[in-house]
Amino acid sequence: MLYLNEFKRVNYIRMKKLIGILLVTIAVSACKQSADYKTVRDEVMKFHDVVMADQGVVVNNQMKLDTLLKDLKGLKNKFPDVDTLKEKENLQALIGDLTKAEDSMNDWMHKFEPDVSGKSNEEAVQYFKDEMVKIKAVDSLYKKEIKSSAAYLSKFGK
Repeated sequence: MLYLNEFKRVNYIRMKKLIGILLVTIAVSACKQSADYKTVRDEVMKFHDVVMADQGVVVNNQMKLDTLLKDLKGLKNKFPDVDTLKEKENLQALIGDLTKAEDSMNDWMHKFEPDVSGKSNEEAVQYFKDEMVKIKAVDSLYKKEIKSSAAYLSKFGK
């Protein structure tokens, strides 16, 4: 009997602690304000600026690939075992991929609207969160194409 009473007392104490934690959690959650759209917009713009830094790498790699493409004879002289027809196709594909990545950034910038007049704070916050997802996709594409083109260029010491 003593064991049963001790068991009930321990469970009662645990239950009180859980209820207390639950109440504190609810209170903290209720006091949280929704994010300010300006804060979210600033995060998007800062991320955009980081991605824009990669645009210089994209353009630089495009120029290097274009230079190789225009001088396939020179490439063949420097690397006699190279199949210039195959390399021409590779170069064109890589330049096309870099151009698509650059176009995706340009499209995002043209469609991005920092002015959210007429929208509620919640609508503006959601808009900027959606834009963050889009610019992160652009960033992933940039990184993929930069990595791919840099690996190709390294084969030829560029």
